[in-house]
Amino acid sequence: MKTKTILILGGYGGVGRVIAELLLKFTNARIIIAGRRLEKAQELADSLNGKFKKNRVSAKFADTSGQNSLETAFQKIDLVLVCTTSPEDILLVAKTALKSNIDYLDIQFEQKVFTELKLLEPEINRSGQLFITQAGFHPGLPAVFVRKGAQYFDQYDKAVIAMAMNSRFEQPESTKDLVNSVRDFKAHVFKGHNWKSAGYKDVIKINFGNKVGVKKCYPLDLVEIKEMVKLYKLKEAGIYVSGFNWFVDNIIFPSIIISHKIKKNSLTKLWMRLTCWGMNTFSPAESYVVFLLKAAGKKPEY
Repeated sequence: MKTKTILILGGYGGVGRVIAELLLKFTNARIIIAGRRLEKAQELADSLNGKFKKNRVSAKFADTSGQNSLETAFQKIDLVLVCTTSPEDILLVAKTALKSNIDYLDIQFEQKVFTELKLLEPEINRSGQLFITQAGFHPGLPAVFVRKGAQYFDQYDKAVIAMAMNSRFEQPESTKDLVNSVRDFKAHVFKGHNWKSAGYKDVIKINFGNKVGVKKCYPLDLVEIKEMVKLYKLKEAGIYVSGFNWFVDNIIFPSIIISHKIKKNSLTKLWMRLTCWGMNTFSPAESYVVFLLKAAGKKPEY
């Protein structure tokens, strides 16, 4: 079997680094760390080769905003894995992947990514290539949990997902998607056979168990839950995520919203730095991720 070559765009970021290590540990794939800062990509490649005692990692320059750069980077690879925080470049990356006849996977957060890539669906289907979008924590896992719940019912009525996460950010740039999502906060929940707008009045409390405890959870607007409602003919559905800590939730996030109302997309770098600092300063030291599915339905007794 041919050894696959996977190029990780943004591979020297926090998420990209973790994914590279997992691929090296559990596959025999060759890995290319790519991004705008070639020296950082090469530094990580050298570190990973030393850690895993195999020369399977290399580095490439790749600018996600430049088609020529992407076409050069995509030569002789099988899959591009997009871990960048540049959703504005996703459509170009995907089009270049199609042109280069390679598979594509991203872990993007912003919902507009799905809408943009949906435009390429006919071309993707004709190509026979594999395209997966928003395959991260969320979006990504909520739909998996809803599908899992369907196995327990013949009539699936309710699927509510709750998520809690605590982690550290290595650099402010990693908070870009989070800052943008707070600015453009909007959410919907499905009740009574209709989608309804949800806001802070719809915050619910969820008990995540002894380790995490009870947390306030805010509604999210994810495309994948809407597809699940259609698929299973659900009567109630929603996705909720917990806050981070008192400082970020009650000071930073409201300030970002006010700033955005005064001047759209203002003070981005400041909010990224403060969010990163607030997460790393006031959140617990221990990292964790907890997913809960509250499901209801009917299954005939035999």
